[in-house]
Amino acid sequence: MKIKKLILPLCAAVLATCFLSSCNKNDDDKNDPTQEEQTISLKSDPSELVFSKLGGVQFITITSASEVTVLSDATWIKPTIKSSENNSYTCEVIAAHYDGNTDRVGEITLLAGNESAKVQVTQNGTMNQTISIDAAASNFEIGKIPTTINVVCDALWINQNENVFSADANNSGNERTGLVIFDFGDTQDTIFVTQKSTELPTLSFASSAMDLASQMYPAWNLGNTMEATGGETSWQNTKTTQEIINYVKSLGFRSVRIPCSWYIHCDKSNNYKISETWMSRVKEIVTYCINAGLFVELNDHWDGGWLEELGFSSSSTEFSDISGDGNYIEGKIDILKNLWTQIATEMKDFDHHLIFAGLNEPFQNYNLFNGRAQALTPILWRYNQAFVEAVRATGGNNAERVLAVQGPATNIDYTVNYFSMPTDAAQNKLMVEVHYYDPYNFCLNEGTGYTAVWNSENSLKNTFAKMKAKFSDNNIPVIIGEYAANWRNVSNQEKHNASIKAFYKAVSKWGPANGMIPFVWDVNYCPASRGTKGTGTIINRAKLEIYNPIALQGITEGNSATVWMK
Repeated sequence: MKIKKLILPLCAAVLATCFLSSCNKNDDDKNDPTQEEQTISLKSDPSELVFSKLGGVQFITITSASEVTVLSDATWIKPTIKSSENNSYTCEVIAAHYDGNTDRVGEITLLAGNESAKVQVTQNGTMNQTISIDAAASNFEIGKIPTTINVVCDALWINQNENVFSADANNSGNERTGLVIFDFGDTQDTIFVTQKSTELPTLSFASSAMDLASQMYPAWNLGNTMEATGGETSWQNTKTTQEIINYVKSLGFRSVRIPCSWYIHCDKSNNYKISETWMSRVKEIVTYCINAGLFVELNDHWDGGWLEELGFSSSSTEFSDISGDGNYIEGKIDILKNLWTQIATEMKDFDHHLIFAGLNEPFQNYNLFNGRAQALTPILWRYNQAFVEAVRATGGNNAERVLAVQGPATNIDYTVNYFSMPTDAAQNKLMVEVHYYDPYNFCLNEGTGYTAVWNSENSLKNTFAKMKAKFSDNNIPVIIGEYAANWRNVSNQEKHNASIKAFYKAVSKWGPANGMIPFVWDVNYCPASRGTKGTGTIINRAKLEIYNPIALQGITEGNSATVWMK
């Protein structure tokens, strides 16, 4: 009995001691930092990185209980531990810019104690980026751009200051997309910047010519149609319909020029009365355009040469000076006023969307008039003045309607050097018109001396700037009533196609920037094979489809890149 009583307390004491020992050990473990280190595994956040072609800097956070070493398997990836605190490490990863065009992949290896981890690094072979911005003026960033990369802002409304880009406010009425082009040496890449737009301001007869001009581009010609000497379908075989005009509108055009003949459709024995059938048909086509919400320029075109040639020479086969023959000139003025009085009276109920243009290409015939532009311009001034007076005299809407007058031979240099505007009872309601087919060997020459490649953008810019300085800057907007370049079948087709696009884009881009409204010339001649002569057609009217997508793409891109009067 005594032995048993002694053993039980001893056992209880041993058990108590063991229990306390166990509890003390657990408490010690919780406070032992070596125990916590053993529970931390090596990891990276993020576990993969993606860089643009520009390269740049990104950071990863590494968690590790042991000191970390970083290695790269690619020379274009440079990882560096920049700081550490407790068990957290910050690693800077620099990727060089990339001039390739396919994605490339590298790997960073993390080493810590007996652990390792991988971070995959991908660099894009394309910029692969579209930036969307609001209509208001704003800044945006693309990334840090290495100084070795040349950057071009193709859109005039995008500006660059080192790594910061700014966009002008978009008041064009259309969403627009500008290009930021990166030159990597052997390759180029592009970022697309899309900008929303505000609504266009509402116009009326109270609006100035400049107000209207700012909303009229891009613009299109109903060519080889109502000016054709044999009637509407004698030079092309498609009668104009509302559907055709609606299709033109759907392509983004805002204005239609209707080249038109009148003199050949009038009764010379009955005081030059214009055929009622002809007048009605022209009015119907104007109505199609107004119904579609388009602006219209309606002119008196070549019209058999009654004024275009015979208003400046009494013979169309050889030059015969009429500058001293006042009766001859006054006779032409009487006919001009008569015709425009009839046209303006018939059309006066149309709103401000309709613009009248007195002539087309006065004394443009090179063989007759070469070297005579300065001497003949005073006669042209009289015809322009007579046109303005005749329209204004019809009253009503025509008292404030915007009118366009033509420069000598619609040649830009002649117009800058010799031309002056007529006087007008209305204020700020006149435009001046020129045409642009330069250089001739690229645009129009159908002979053996044609040029298939165009690289004259600087010349174009300088030429347009001269019109801006003389007219647009003085609140007189300019109409480029015609421009085109024949699209040909040639041996160096790829370069020629690129030149066609570049030409149309340049006119569409630099025209509005200089206060000029470009009207593309379009003749609806759609041959299966264009040959080396080519064709200036954009739209196949009969099929309601694009005949020359290259030219239209140039117009679209140029219009998206431009601004009015930059």
